[in-house]
Amino acid sequence: MKLISTVRQRAFGLALLSILFVLLLAGCQPVPIPEAATSTPPPPTPTAAATSVSAQSAATATPSPGVERTDALAPEDTAPPSRLSIPAIGMDVPVVPMSWRVADVAGKRTTVWVLPDDALGWHVNSVGAGAAGNLVISGHQLLGDALLAPLALGEVVVGQEIHITDTDGNVFVYQVSEVSEPIEISEDPAAEENLDAEMTAQSGTPRLTLITGWPDFSSTHRIFVTAEFVGAQP
Repeated sequence: MKLISTVRQRAFGLALLSILFVLLLAGCQPVPIPEAATSTPPPPTPTAAATSVSAQSAATATPSPGVERTDALAPEDTAPPSRLSIPAIGMDVPVVPMSWRVADVAGKRTTVWVLPDDALGWHVNSVGAGAAGNLVISGHQLLGDALLAPLALGEVVVGQEIHITDTDGNVFVYQVSEVSEPIEISEDPAAEENLDAEMTAQSGTPRLTLITGWPDFSSTHRIFVTAEFVGAQP
């Protein structure tokens, strides 16, 4: 009986040691890191950036003090734009009438705009500042002074005011209503022409359209910003 008791005690001791050994190994195992925690998030698109500052957009959803709500002017009563500013991001840049040149695009002879390097370019076939119609302005986000880089960086969001000063010194206020997702530049000239025609189309609705490339380190896509006419500064 004494021998059996001793064997049982030894067996119990070995079992206890085995359990402790397993627990020790389990405690030494590395803790897995979720894949999402180790991945790098992609850069925000303009829409994502606008969502992240929705509170700011809501705060600027009404015109700032000093802006008088007025009707848009008849196109024949306006002057060309000379400056564009976005107070919310401290942007203030010159605007000049754009020229164009004849070019061969995919075997088709056509005209293309020539963007200035040190200013934004006003499409002279669009309306003047504060007019009933579509005021269209383009600019570089990469080349030259890259004056529209803030658009490519997602700094321009819905609700912000855009001030357009004309050559007579009048200031007209527009409010951003839409920032498009980056649109890939098509290799099909017809598709590009259709997109341009859609975004620069004229109508009686007073608005401002800004056009630039994306991202800020390349030019594989384009971004369009639409702003609705609010009024003029007295």
